[in-house]
Amino acid sequence: MLDKADFFLLYQQLGLKPGCTPEELKTAYRRRIAELHPDRHGADADPADAERLQELTAAYSAASAFHRRYGRLPGGMHSAPRAAMPRAGGVPPSMAPRPTRAGSRGWLWLALALGLLWAAWSGGLFGGAADSASDPSPGRLGATSRPPVEAPAALIVVGTDAATVRALEGRPVMEIPQRWDYGPSWIAFVDGKVSDWYSSKLRPLKVASAHPPPSEPAAR
Repeated sequence: MLDKADFFLLYQQLGLKPGCTPEELKTAYRRRIAELHPDRHGADADPADAERLQELTAAYSAASAFHRRYGRLPGGMHSAPRAAMPRAGGVPPSMAPRPTRAGSRGWLWLALALGLLWAAWSGGLFGGAADSASDPSPGRLGATSRPPVEAPAALIVVGTDAATVRALEGRPVMEIPQRWDYGPSWIAFVDGKVSDWYSSKLRPLKVASAHPPPSEPAAR
């Protein structure tokens, strides 16, 4: 390994200063090699150039080895590795607390449970969800203003008006004039009166049977 004086001599021969970049050193070295190479001068080549060329090559190789070992050229300023720099709070990254895997799984399960609960509520799988959502909040699907109605009947039958159905079942998940959907169940209307329905076991309606009985045929 060459000592520090040899490196400064190398910079002087290449016209550089300590602290230059590896790219600058390589460019200057190649240019100087081309100037000293015997093939360039032919018969007029100076025998001393061969010795200078050998010394220059040895010095450049030593400087390159120094850069590979220390991450800088000889005589350049040393910069600490980025991984060793402390954070703003004064704690090195290697000592900073990290979230545990168990804590991450707990948050994931909590988010999944909340998502399933919301899907079940919005789909009308809970009997009280539709009733509690019967207030016409702005921006919600199917929200309409309703006049007060008298005490509703116990069950929905063919011919029950829409206001009574809303009082018994609450606001539907999806509503069009001809049909109201309550999750997997639905009620059909003709001129504002119940004409047909389907009551699913997953979300039963306040009716006596899954479909209107034969004695009350659907008026489609």
